[in-house]
Amino acid sequence: MTTETDRPVRTDPFETPEERFRRILRTRPADSALRAAAQHVTDLFRSGTYVEELTRAAAGAQAPVTTGRRIAVVGSRGGAGRTTTSALLARVFSALRTDTIAAIDAGTGLGTLDLRLGLDSAPTAAELAAAGPAATVADLARSMGRAQDNLLVTGSGADRHAAPPFARVSSDEATALARTVSRFCPVTVYDCGAGMDLAPTLWALDQAHAALLVTPASVAGIEDALAVASRRPQPGGPGHVPLLVVVVQVDDRAALDPARQAARLGDAGIPAVHLDYDRHLAAGVELDLALLARRTRLQASGLASRALRLAIDGGAR
Repeated sequence: MTTETDRPVRTDPFETPEERFRRILRTRPADSALRAAAQHVTDLFRSGTYVEELTRAAAGAQAPVTTGRRIAVVGSRGGAGRTTTSALLARVFSALRTDTIAAIDAGTGLGTLDLRLGLDSAPTAAELAAAGPAATVADLARSMGRAQDNLLVTGSGADRHAAPPFARVSSDEATALARTVSRFCPVTVYDCGAGMDLAPTLWALDQAHAALLVTPASVAGIEDALAVASRRPQPGGPGHVPLLVVVVQVDDRAALDPARQAARLGDAGIPAVHLDYDRHLAAGVELDLALLARRTRLQASGLASRALRLAIDGGAR
């Protein structure tokens, strides 16, 4: 299967500085050559320990799903890594599973989910809703972008200056869309806009079996997580959706350690995991799992497993 790095890229004299910069970043691995070499030497003495760890971390992401599970990725502020986390989850699920995975831009602005998944553009949720119910997975695929064989995507569309995708979808259309996609896709990831009170985010949470709150490893980010968790409906109450906080280190010079902040939230009774800084993820270009740091691959696999387990245990909606 052709990967993002296998695709031909422009190297002619008319390449713009932006195109050249993107071309360089999209093929730059998270680990430096020196770090990769050191890791190779270490592996000689560990006898496949990393492979065993990765296998254990990824096991939950391959759990059988009897009915489609929907995971809403939300955030209270921009720049926290919400779309990056959505794209990362979609890539991990599609890499670990043989069934079809869907990633849907449920934001209110110019989202980059399709770009992070290697597509210049993808049909919007409004266009997918307008296509009507699909009879087969092939019908569904014709109304969505295809990031890889088993990963279907909706994005911001070819006209990135038009109205936001979900601004043109009624509540009834959105609900029908969710059910249609879940009929053929065991796992759907919704990339919601920044802000917990936006109409599309509230809709996605209402449809979701699990929610991931992405927040930066900062004082404000942790306070946001505490505030959001305190306002969420309690288990057994109306509107309750199981919540997992993802503490992301968006800056390699961040003052707060994401693992410690996730543990702090856990001590407060709020389930939380963390994602360390990764140079490839932070570049903001097409996401290629092969270019992630090994630590990030472990964390991402564990996150996908935890999220799917939460969605399965969350019950039918």
